Amino acid sequence: MLQEKRKNGERTLTGIPGLDELLGGGIPKGNLVVLSGDPGSGKTVFCWQFLHYGATKFNENGLYVSLEESEEVIIDGALKFGWDFRELISEGKLKILTIELYDFERLKNAVEDNIKAVDAKRVVIDPGVIFRLFFERELDARKRILSLGKMLKKMGCTSIITNEISLDNMTSLYGLEEYVADGVILLYHTKIKDHFIRSIGILKMRNTEISEKLKPIKITDNGIVVLNKSELFDEL
Repeated sequence: MLQEKRKNGERTLTGIPGLDELLGGGIPKGNLVVLSGDPGSGKTVFCWQFLHYGATKFNENGLYVSLEESEEVIIDGALKFGWDFRELISEGKLKILTIELYDFERLKNAVEDNIKAVDAKRVVIDPGVIFRLFFERELDARKRILSLGKMLKKMGCTSIITNEISLDNMTSLYGLEEYVADGVILLYHTKIKDHFIRSIGILKMRNTEISEKLKPIKITDNGIVVLNKSELFDEL
């Protein structure tokens, strides 16, 4: 019982101010989290921040798997927030893996090999919606994606896979959220009257007592900040 309690209490600090407090001290270590959000909600910045602070403050190397952007675009984008990915790569603390061929088994094997190569404790796959281009049959997609999720958890990585949603439609990544993911975090960028409001919600997180309220967020020059003491419409 004591061993199980200790295991449940181990947390991965996200490096996002205000978020870890909403998660009871961070994401439980080894959890697989689906980060879903509509366009412009901050999914990619969230992932960059998670990897940067993991490598620079928490001694946890990271693997960024990009299914869309080139390594240079990622490095340039992160640098705008003061996050020097090029330096982290040269120090062996971060690996950026770009996959352009739609062969899922090659993707899975490359992810596993690169986790081992840099001893990654944090993994990001962005954007997960590209998975839909890998498969013709949903049954094949479901089996392969579930196997990827199980592999990430078996290797002990705290992992984030992004998914794109719209306000009226949350499209599942072939059951990843329902059956494999330990957590689902939602990011919204919503127009209300003449304001755009950014917010975050924790839909589920294993071994964590979560709030059912959406909380406002801001994207600053230093990254995402969660205003966990504020209510969503305080500034309207």
